[in-house]
Parts: sequence; C-alpha cells; structure tokens
Amino acid sequence: MKARKDRPDGIRGVPVVTTTEAVLELAPDCVVLTPAAASIYKGLDDDVITLLGAGINVVSTAAYHSPSAVNFLSPKRATATQLIEAAERGGATLHGTGVHPTFMVERVILTLAQALDEVDHIRFVEAANFSGAPDSMWGGLGALGLGKPLDEVTSDHPVAMGGDIYYGDVIVNVAEALFDAAPADVRVERSFRGVPSDRDVTIGSTEIAAGTAGAVHLVHRGYLGDRHFFTNEECWYLGDAVTFRGEDLPFGGFKGDASYTAEITGRPTPMRLQIEFDPVDGGPDPITTGSVRAALAAIPAVVEADPGILVDDVRPRYRHHQPS
Repeated sequence: MKARKDRPDGIRGVPVVTTTEAVLELAPDCVVLTPAAASIYKGLDDDVITLLGAGINVVSTAAYHSPSAVNFLSPKRATATQLIEAAERGGATLHGTGVHPTFMVERVILTLAQALDEVDHIRFVEAANFSGAPDSMWGGLGALGLGKPLDEVTSDHPVAMGGDIYYGDVIVNVAEALFDAAPADVRVERSFRGVPSDRDVTIGSTEIAAGTAGAVHLVHRGYLGDRHFFTNEECWYLGDAVTFRGEDLPFGGFKGDASYTAEITGRPTPMRLQIEFDPVDGGPDPITTGSVRAALAAIPAVVEADPGILVDDVRPRYRHHQPS
C-alpha cells in the first residue's frame, strides 16, 4: 500500500493508495469507480476483472450500465461473459450507475412509461452548461468539440464515438425493459454537430470564436429493425457563447444550468416531462451530486447480491406498511 507522502495516515484516517495492487491488499467489500471516460479504453476492464476476480464488489459511474451492449458497440472491450465469469470466480458483483445513464431514464422515465398501454418512442434530452467546468474536465472544452470549427464536429469525433458506451447502454436497457429485446437486436446510430457561437468569448483557457462551436449536440438513436424507439440527445453548451437546450422542446422557461426533457409517445396519450436543477451558487454541481448519491446508494444492494452483474430494474417493488 502506498500512502500519500504529505498525509501518511490518509485523509481523516482513510488510507490513500495509488495502485490496483494496493487496493487488492486493502481487500474492501466494495470499490466505487469514478474514473475519466478515457480510462475505458486504457485498461479499466482489466482492472474491473481483477477486482471482481479477487472478490471485491464494484460500483462504477463509467461504463457497465448495460455490459451486454459492448458486444456490438465496443467489440474491443471485455464482454459481459468475461465480466460475469470474473464475478462468479471471485463471488463478487458489478453495477454501473449514475444520473444518466441509470437514474433519469432507467428509473424515472421507464417508470412513467408504465402508465401507458403501449410505448412507440421515447425522446430524452439532457442539457448542461459547461461554462463553469474545470479546464481539465473530460480533457478540456476543446476535446468536447467546443470552440472548434463546425466541420470538425462530426459523428466520427472521439466524443461522439465515446458516447456509444453511455448512451448505447441506455438504448439497450430501454429495448430490454419495454420490448424484451435482446441486445444483439438493437441498432444504434449517432450524429454529432456544433451549434455556432454568436460572439467571441474566452471561457477558462478556451477561446471561442464567433462561428465556431459554442455548443455541441450529440444524438444517439435506437432501432429494432426499422422501428425507431428511442432518441437520446446531449446538449452541452457554453452559456456565454450560446445557450442550446435542444430543438422543438415541448416546454420552455429553463433557468438553471442542468435540465432534462422527456417525451413519451404512445397510447392512450403522449406524456411530456421537464426536470431542472436550480442553480447552486458556490455549491456542488447537482449532476455530480446526483451521480455520487446513486453510486453510494447502490453499495448495500451490490454487496448483498449474488455474484454477477446488477442492472436497474423498473418493475414495481413493494414493502409492508409499518404504522407509526
């Protein structure tokens, strides 16, 4: 175990270690993984397999929201079978969670969809203002396509391709929950474009010239055969350059930096939903807070579960009423 030199006993008595081997030596009941998205392509699967095989449960906010999706979206990654085999070998459990994927669609929207007799299509839009994001977040604003010429913000951009891991997982989860479809039956298509800034601005260390991307719009569409059943949209914008929360939204009046819109088309009637986090001056980012709470809340269930992979289940659950 390697502790930080400036705090040999860790922070508030918690050991601080820097290697997978040191984590294995600690032998915790559960590890919560919150790595950068790029780690998925830099050996994260290997680390997760090692942890599971050693009997350590894993809750992750990066990937693993629907491990079966990697079989056709990211064929170079570990398969669900490999992850399950490691979990069974070590007697451990894996779970992917967060605000989105997992909470917003798999819990909130799919729960609302149960009120309809039939669902034809779900549109879900997540919009976030990145003006206050640290320069280092996700590789910086430029790495997201912000501030870039519009012809560089295309569907083969690394951010768009990386989105398959997250939003492809959501699409597979929706297909399984609503239509009992196998992951291999799902087709995912993506598009990515820049929304031009109407002025020159400097945000952090990033220069945004008028006409370059002051916002980006990432769209993943899910199909079963020719049936288009789900659309996920990510709108990441720089409020000082342009505010873009999606097109043709059923509602308006957003005030905060993080908002969600959902439209469920089906019978007997369509449903529409708008969710917004109010701004928190000087406080924690609400999306980050929600992701942390989702990860921490999952630990007891993951630790108690039989070995394997857990995914969110929207079927109704009941408990006995206990009178006060």
